[in-house]
Amino acid sequence: MKVEVIRMREDRPVTLTSYILDTPPEITWVRRPAVVICPGGGFNHVSNREAEPVASVFLSRGYHAFVLRYSNKSMGVSKVYPDVVYELANAILVIRRNADKWNIDPSRIAIVGFSAGGTVASLFSVNWHKDWLTKMVNAPKEMLKVSATILAYPVVDFVAMHEMYMNKTIPQPAAGVLLEMASLAFGSSKFTVDDLREISATYHVDSNTPPTFIWTTADDDVVPIESIITYVNALARNKVPFEFHVFESGVHGLSLANRVTASNQQQINPSVAKWVELALSWLERHIEA
Repeated sequence: MKVEVIRMREDRPVTLTSYILDTPPEITWVRRPAVVICPGGGFNHVSNREAEPVASVFLSRGYHAFVLRYSNKSMGVSKVYPDVVYELANAILVIRRNADKWNIDPSRIAIVGFSAGGTVASLFSVNWHKDWLTKMVNAPKEMLKVSATILAYPVVDFVAMHEMYMNKTIPQPAAGVLLEMASLAFGSSKFTVDDLREISATYHVDSNTPPTFIWTTADDDVVPIESIITYVNALARNKVPFEFHVFESGVHGLSLANRVTASNQQQINPSVAKWVELALSWLERHIEA
C-alpha cells in the first residue's frame, strides 16, 4: 500500500491523505472504487478517530481510501465556509485526475462524513452540480459527481437545531455545537436564520443529490435526531434513494463503535458497530450499479 499526504492549500495545512492499495498480478480487479472520508471535529479540529481507522475498514474491502483534513479552527482559521465545501470538491478533482495513476474507477467514488464532516459531505452532495461551486473550482459538474454519500450522526439542519434552541428543547451539548459551528462557519457569532439555512444541506436537496446512507442514535445529545430526520424527509420528497438507520442508544462520535476507535468505554457499542456492515452492503449495491 502507498500512503501519501497531499497538500491541498498553500495558506493552511489542508491535506488529502491517500491510501492506495497495491494490485498484485494475481488480483484481477481492473480498477478499484474509492472513498473520501471527512472526519468530524465541530470545525475545531479533525478527529483522528474518524480518519485512518475508518479508511482501514474500506481498504479491507478493496476500496482505495482518502482522508480529507479540511479547514478548521486548529489551523488558525476563523471562517471555514464555504472553504470546506470547495476543499472536498478539489479532493474529488485530485482523485479523478489521478485515476489512471492510482488505478481508480472514476465512476465509483463515494464520500463519507462524520458529524461536522457530515456537514461538509452533505453540503457537497447537494451542491456538486451548482454553478457557484463548479465556477469556484473551475471544473465541469461531471468531474464532481459522486456515486454515493454515507453520513454518520451528521449536522445537516442548523435551522431545526436553532428552533429547538429558541424553544428551549435542545440538549445543552447540542446548543453548544450549534453556536460554535455556526460561528466558525461564518467567522462571527452574529448570524441569521437565513445564514443557518445556507449551511444546512436539508434545504438544498434536489433530485441530483447522490444516494445516501445515514445513521445516528436516538439519544444523541450533540446532534439531535430531530435535526437529521428533516434531511431524510427532504431526500424522500425528492425521491433520492436512501437508507436510514436509528440505533436505540449511543453517545455522539462513536466512529466504528468498537475498541479500534474508542477513547473510553462509552464509545464501545456492539449494537451500533453493525452500521459498518450495513453501510458496506448498501454501498456495494449503489456503487456497483
